[in-house]
Amino acid sequence: MDTAIIIGSTILSVAFHEFGHAIAAASEGLQMEYVAIFIAILFPGALVALNYDLVQNLPPFSMLRIYCAGIWHNVMFCAACMLMTSLLPVVLYPLYVSGDGLIVMGVPQTSPLSGYLSVHDVILAVDGLNMRKTDEWMKMLAQDTVEKNSSHAFIEGFQSYGAASSGKGYCVPNSWMDASKNLWQINDKVSCPDELIAFGKFTCNGSTTFSGTGRAEKKEAEDKYCLIAKDVVKLKKCGHGWRGTDEEISCTCLEDEYCLVPILTSGSSWIEISYARPYSFECLQRERNLSSWHATNKNFGLGPCEGTFVYVGDPLSAGRSVKLSPYRPRWQLFLFIADVPYILENCLNCLLHVSAALAAVNCLPVYFLDGDAILETTLFYVGWFPRRQQQMIIKVCRFLWTALSIIMFSRILYSMTVYNG
Repeated sequence: MDTAIIIGSTILSVAFHEFGHAIAAASEGLQMEYVAIFIAILFPGALVALNYDLVQNLPPFSMLRIYCAGIWHNVMFCAACMLMTSLLPVVLYPLYVSGDGLIVMGVPQTSPLSGYLSVHDVILAVDGLNMRKTDEWMKMLAQDTVEKNSSHAFIEGFQSYGAASSGKGYCVPNSWMDASKNLWQINDKVSCPDELIAFGKFTCNGSTTFSGTGRAEKKEAEDKYCLIAKDVVKLKKCGHGWRGTDEEISCTCLEDEYCLVPILTSGSSWIEISYARPYSFECLQRERNLSSWHATNKNFGLGPCEGTFVYVGDPLSAGRSVKLSPYRPRWQLFLFIADVPYILENCLNCLLHVSAALAAVNCLPVYFLDGDAILETTLFYVGWFPRRQQQMIIKVCRFLWTALSIIMFSRILYSMTVYNG
């Protein structure tokens, strides 16, 4: 689907570009000789052939109009795409809801979130911050990655683990902590079982307490607690790492509780994702109103349609692996056209970028591009330099910009190959 959108956007942008040249030439009384379509290094291209002698006989300003018409049409095409994108919420309003979660349009089996999310699930919040746009989703995950990578807070005496530097903690009852100690005594292990997550104590100064380097491994386990993540996320939050919550969260808990933060491997992050399944059979049976989720139940995970899970790992790789859309059908009856807004949004976005790139590339004074003819005509129109100096300037600019374009294009292809391969 993505490849088809890119190819279609390229063909449409090129066609609109050449259409601009044809319209400008026709307005000057020139007729096209032929239209050529070609492939240049895997990219489709086209050109409108005009009689060169007739073009040269035109006034310089008329020549500039013809040469700049393609770029101008691409710029206008970009403006139209931006306008249509901004009007999408209004156009889709009768059938779709926007601004209240992100609907999942696709989750490949290789995605780290494939075990948690399904197609047509709705992501409501990340770390307590409501999700309204797909940009917010990636921005939130990228911000968590930056904070994690910029932190140097490692658990003392245990270099293979790093305390959650974001300070995302939970007020865990002492009874749970005592039960965790009993688990250590029974299993006689230092690491937590696979189904449990290790937690450490968090203090108000932002440090995570753990045993010192001189203590034995068995003794080190006393300051680490193994807990079930899906139970912990239901507890009251503590610490200063919860960015998205509206309420002020303190680093202190009640007398019979202690603030614990997850102990993660270096490079991993703790992401709490709240979601809903409004189109599931259970939710439809209860006839829940999709528009009243947050009004009737502000605590995610209490109803049969909502839930909260914790993802531990690289947030950016997880975020890029799922396809999301801010538009979801108002009624389950229109679920079969749930992909329409996602396709429209991707098409407009791709058209915008391809058309903008085509306009920018054609501005360069490179061989066989509009920028070459624009530079030559502009120098002649301005008349600041003698004819010989004009030719010298044109040759130097052609050579330099052609060489730079080849280098930049090669680097882009290399980066794409490395990224995809």
